[in-house]
Amino acid sequence: MSDAEASSRRSRGTSLLAKLVLFHFGSLLVFTTWAFGGQAPWVRQGIALWGAVGVGLFIAACWSRDKSSGDRSWPALRYLWPLWLYDLLVIASCFNPGFKEVVLAGERSLVLADPNPWLPTAARPLLAAKELWLFNVIVLSCFNLFLVLSRRSLLRTALFIMAANGVILAVFGTFQKLAGAKGLWFGLVPSPNSRFFSTFIYHNHWGAFVVLNTAVCLGLLFHHLRRGGPRDVWHSPVLMGAVVTLLLAASVPLSASRSCTILVGLLLLGALTHFLLRLVRRRREQRAPVLLPVAGIVLAALLATAAIIWLGRASIAQRMRQTTAQLSPDARAATVQSRLTLYRDTWTMAAQKPWFGWGLESYAHVFRIYNTQRAAELWVWIPFYAEAHNDWLQSLAETGFVGTALLLLLGLLPLLAIPWPRVESVLPRYLLAGCVILLLYAWVEFPFANPAVALTFCASFYCALRYAALDLRAQSEGTH
Repeated sequence: MSDAEASSRRSRGTSLLAKLVLFHFGSLLVFTTWAFGGQAPWVRQGIALWGAVGVGLFIAACWSRDKSSGDRSWPALRYLWPLWLYDLLVIASCFNPGFKEVVLAGERSLVLADPNPWLPTAARPLLAAKELWLFNVIVLSCFNLFLVLSRRSLLRTALFIMAANGVILAVFGTFQKLAGAKGLWFGLVPSPNSRFFSTFIYHNHWGAFVVLNTAVCLGLLFHHLRRGGPRDVWHSPVLMGAVVTLLLAASVPLSASRSCTILVGLLLLGALTHFLLRLVRRRREQRAPVLLPVAGIVLAALLATAAIIWLGRASIAQRMRQTTAQLSPDARAATVQSRLTLYRDTWTMAAQKPWFGWGLESYAHVFRIYNTQRAAELWVWIPFYAEAHNDWLQSLAETGFVGTALLLLLGLLPLLAIPWPRVESVLPRYLLAGCVILLLYAWVEFPFANPAVALTFCASFYCALRYAALDLRAQSEGTH
């Protein structure tokens, strides 16, 4: 077989693999987001099963890279070794259980066991193993986008799938909200949380999902704006893209997520400022008037904001009343004290096992020991916390400083490998802006407990890295 034939065969194989990766990621995303954001137990099982195909595609991609001549970069080893060590840590903990089941008065209960103190432990080994597999299939299914997609157009296709799916969910949720549905899917499925939106059980998870997707939409908008030039704005996807981005953003105040409304507002304000600065620079280069177009855009932005407020006026008014009540001196002190006590108790839990933590997916079971909060009206009632409302602290409590450091390295290694000052495209920067906002938000909430949010975050992150790398390659080759 000649070198040309071998190269052609590899190209066809890579093209097929890229299509399979796009199809798998898109189907996994649609299934996870539309099936309650991945929060139902049966949905998590579906993610684990269908995500296994992503692991198979990852192995096929690694094998393909190993066989192709001249490619010895081994990104799976160079960038994913923190994940392999994290897996090893959690797997080792499953063989060193920190709790055991006993029968007390005819009821099964968990009691402290006597694990080896020098090794990682898991409070519930089976739960830890399931959560580890779910985490791996999400990360590897998204890493495939980085590993396999070799053209920026393919990455934009993946991002378009994410954005379109988010916008359709937002429109679905908006109609559901305006119809006054009392449950998910227009009341067909009762929601365990009264503040649900679209297919998501928890409104703050929906808000985190929208933050990421708004960043995706803005990145695509600026890409098409830059590519089309100022004369083609009215004949390009930019105008329609701006409208659907606002539809997506409008769903956050409608969902009554106060914190994410502020985050999305800041993201849109930053994008508007970016656009105005770009417009002013272009107009000055062309020696054209600046004031009139800038005033028109600001007016359009104000009208859009007024329309969003009017659309979500009922939810906004309800949350404003609640906010006013919570800002009263007694209520504010109680709310702040409750959250600070939760964080303090979580830190106390983490400090007991600082190196490896209590085990993945152990928080809901172990925190009961360290929870010092009691209801004011009934001292014997203890509030239950399944999540720490702080993903960073919960990570320290479950996997310790070692596990948390490995997760940080999993993101930092590929991020620091790219010379960002040389990257010209703004698309990866908007994707990373959404990721950074979510990481900051994770200090006061638990967005990563939602599989749909985790999947969207990982996809945005790896698409940003791959797009930046391909942008640098295009610059070096002199192509666009």
